[in-house]
Amino acid sequence: MPAISRRHALLAATGLLAAGRARAQAADIPVGVPMALTGPYAFVGVPIRNGIVTALEQANAEGKLWGRIRIIEADDNSDKGQAVTLTNRMATVDKVLMILGPTSSIEGTAAAPVANDLKVPMFTSAVSADVLKAGPWSYKVTSSPADIMAELGKYAAAAMGVKKAVFVFNRDNDGFVAQKNATRDTMKAAGVAVLGEEGILGSDTDFVALATKLADSGADCIYVGSPAEQGANLVIQARQAGLADNVRIIAPPSMASANFIKAGGKAVEGAVVVADYFEGADTPINKAFVAEYRAKHKQAPDNWAAVGYTLGSLAVAVLKAAGPGADRERVRAAFASIMETPTVLGRGAYTFGPDRAPHYGAAILTVRNGEFVALT
Repeated sequence: MPAISRRHALLAATGLLAAGRARAQAADIPVGVPMALTGPYAFVGVPIRNGIVTALEQANAEGKLWGRIRIIEADDNSDKGQAVTLTNRMATVDKVLMILGPTSSIEGTAAAPVANDLKVPMFTSAVSADVLKAGPWSYKVTSSPADIMAELGKYAAAAMGVKKAVFVFNRDNDGFVAQKNATRDTMKAAGVAVLGEEGILGSDTDFVALATKLADSGADCIYVGSPAEQGANLVIQARQAGLADNVRIIAPPSMASANFIKAGGKAVEGAVVVADYFEGADTPINKAFVAEYRAKHKQAPDNWAAVGYTLGSLAVAVLKAAGPGADRERVRAAFASIMETPTVLGRGAYTFGPDRAPHYGAAILTVRNGEFVALT
């Protein structure tokens, strides 16, 4: 073969090799992100979405995976029917490798059976354990109510000295019901008297009758489990009805939101909230997250932004463990690799137990001078 032909052949082979490497490096990794960006759970869905995108785009920028994540986003409008539709579409039309979402227990418990039927890994921020009961293809990033809410119950009984409590909760959301039950059971076991349980609906806004009942209950503590702005509204109306300032308010992670403080103002000063996350945690991983999130979204991360960032970061770890060219089965199996993984949540280490339930601990916060401050 003439020298010039050999040279052309060598150049062509080199070009093909480089093109092959480029194609391998640019492998498409479709990931679905159905979130409640509008509707009653948007106060959770928007920061979770922002946290997820921060983690996924960070992974792309740093080349952490064998390809580039293609984020396929959609708004389910806080509606379980829409969450089911999006899960189906992302699995069958978009052909995603995994789904990060949906947002709440209402959406998550509806979508999980669909994800399991279609055999697509679903990793959701829903609280309810029913997400896990739907089958082996569904996971949740948030700790079980028994884990995180027990910490609030123990703190209320031991550190706050609560003796008599009334529990108000959103009865049309399984996650809020489970959180209430776990807190109530822990406090009862510690000797706290439960004076009553009051269920409300997610659409309720007028709490005049309930507010009067709470003010006259004789309780020294009111548990409020609902979306942040609704809970703040309820507390305001209870204070206006005569609920004494020394009656403490305790609440689940839904209240670990700037919206709770913004909507509640002085009425929620001193409220004690259990949270998955505290922005002021003095760890390298949290400092890096806060800096990245502030730079990208021009605001501080809240509890739900941290949940979203963890969801996205763990998804990247799962995809990395699944390896190049992974299919959905390999992605599902790779969740087992998440053991004592560093996280910004809780006590800083994230593990999936044998039952696929996550464990990472919790933070106890209080509202002081219009901002959250860590108590533990």
